[in-house]
Amino acid sequence: MDKIHKEILGLMGKIDIDCRDEGDLIVIDLKGQLDIYNSGDVRKLIEAYRQRGFEKFALNLEDVTYLDSSTISVFIHCFQILEKSQGKFLIAGLRGAPLEIFEMAKLHDVFEVHPDITSAIKSQILDFDGD
Repeated sequence: MDKIHKEILGLMGKIDIDCRDEGDLIVIDLKGQLDIYNSGDVRKLIEAYRQRGFEKFALNLEDVTYLDSSTISVFIHCFQILEKSQGKFLIAGLRGAPLEIFEMAKLHDVFEVHPDITSAIKSQILDFDGD
């Protein structure tokens, strides 16, 4: 699996991003600022994993300090695509300005948002176990 992560990450631009798998859930750790210049990389990343058969994703935004409307648009696009295939698109670790944007836009009503990546991962383990 590490080979797949490295192969896919090689497609990305200059965004600080890391990926790992937790069962069938791909955790995407993002750091820095997400804006019009790099938010499309998130979409490309998810598409690359989907082409390899993965349908469940958790974005760890704990270290994201800024996101703009293009980022929200990418998130919505990914959510809609995954919803059609009965996949998952989880958001975790919102803090600071990104949290304020989600609250102002009432995006908690759209996305499955978790306080941290650990709770997002646990939610999928519980879903898998049928609890």
